[in-house]
Amino acid sequence: MASSTIAVSGETRPESGLARVLALDVARGIAVLGMFAVHVGPHDGVDGSGWLRIFEGRSAALFAVLAGVSLALMSGGAVPHTGIAARRSTIRIATRAVLIAVLGLALTQLNSGIGIMIILTYYGLYFLLALPLLRLRAPALALLAAVWAVAGPIASFLIRDRMQQNTFGGAPVFEMFTSWHGAREAIEMLVLTGGYPALTWMPFVLAGLALGRWGIRTLRPLPVLGVGALLALIGYGGSWLLQHPFGGRAHLIDQLTQGMAAAGVTDFDPSQIIDMTGLGTVSTTTWWWLTVDNAHSGTPFEIFGAVGVAFLLIGVLLALLPAARIPLYPLICAGSCALSLYIAQVLAVHWLVPLPDADATSLPTGIHGPSWELLALLAFGSLALATLWRSVFRRGPAEWLLHRISLGITNVLVPARP
Repeated sequence: MASSTIAVSGETRPESGLARVLALDVARGIAVLGMFAVHVGPHDGVDGSGWLRIFEGRSAALFAVLAGVSLALMSGGAVPHTGIAARRSTIRIATRAVLIAVLGLALTQLNSGIGIMIILTYYGLYFLLALPLLRLRAPALALLAAVWAVAGPIASFLIRDRMQQNTFGGAPVFEMFTSWHGAREAIEMLVLTGGYPALTWMPFVLAGLALGRWGIRTLRPLPVLGVGALLALIGYGGSWLLQHPFGGRAHLIDQLTQGMAAAGVTDFDPSQIIDMTGLGTVSTTTWWWLTVDNAHSGTPFEIFGAVGVAFLLIGVLLALLPAARIPLYPLICAGSCALSLYIAQVLAVHWLVPLPDADATSLPTGIHGPSWELLALLAFGSLALATLWRSVFRRGPAEWLLHRISLGITNVLVPARP
C-alpha cells in the first residue's frame, strides 16, 4: 500500500490496524459464502452435503456480530465519540439503519425462496436500538450482551406463550403497513416472531459492539480465541448437558410423541423435529425448548454458542493476517462488498429459482432449486466479481451509495468543524 494510512468508515486509520480491519473483511467474506451455502446449497445429505448445515444460523450470527464491530468502529472504536463527533456518528448510523431497512422491505417483495428470511430490515432495527448504547465501554456492553442473551429468550418465551399466533405467519411485508393491525404484526415480527427477532438477536450485535470497543485494532488473537472458546463451551456444552444428562431431550421426545399420537400421527421421528433448523423462535409448549442450541432457535444456548464461533473465527483470522493476505484476498474483497453481494444473491435466486404463484399448478419453467451447481455459481462468481470490482473501486456499489447518502445527510444536519 502506497500510503501509511487506510480509510475505514470514512476515517483515516494507521497502517498498524490494517490487519485487524482485513480480518473483519475476511470474516465477512466467509459469512457471505456461508449465507450462499444456507440459501442455495443442497441440504439432503445424500451426496455428502450434510456438512453445509454448520453454516445454518452461524453465518447470520457472524454477520450480526460483525455489524456490531462496525458500529463500534463508526462511533469511535475503543474510545466512544463525544461532542460533535458523537452526533455525527449517530446521524450516520441512523441514516444507514433507515436505508438498510427500506432495502430489506423491497427485497422481501421479490418472489424468491429466501423470502421472509431476508435480514436487512431487522438490521435497520438493530442499528436504531444500538444508538443509545454507543457511549458504553466494552465491559458494560459485554455484560449487557450476556444478560440480554439469557433474559431476551426468556422474555420472548413468556410473551409469545400468551399470544394467539406466536410465530410469523408470512404475510407480505408492505401489507403490514396499511393498517393498525398490519403495523402491530410488523412490530411483532421484527421484535418477537420473525426470523431474526430483535429480542433475541440484539446480543449478537452487542457482543460485536463490545469487541469493537475492546480495541479490535490492537487486540491480540489469543484473548479473542479464549473468549470465543468459553462462549462456545457455555452454549453448545451447556445445551448438551441439559439435553442429555439432565433429560431435556427425553422430555421433548415424550411431549412430541404424545402430541402426535393425540393427532393420530404415528409415522414420524421426534428427534428430527427437535434437531430441525428454526425460524427464529422455539415452541412455547415446554420450557425444555429453551435448552436446545439449534440454528435460528433463539435460545440462550444458541446465542452463546454462535457468538463463541464468531469470536473464534475472528481470533483465527487476526492470527493469520497479514501473513495470509494474498491467499485470502478474494475473501477480503467479498467481505468489503458484502451488502452488494447480498443484494446480488437475492436477485439471482429470484431469477434462477423463482417460487410458483399461489394459483400455479406447476413449478416455473427452468426451476432447479438448491444445488451444488447454483452454490458454485454464486460463490465463485461473487469472489471473482468482488475481486475485479475492488481492483478498480474502493467500495462495493451498494456500500458506496450507502456511504455517500449517509455522509451527505450527516454533513447537512451536523456539519463537521472546519
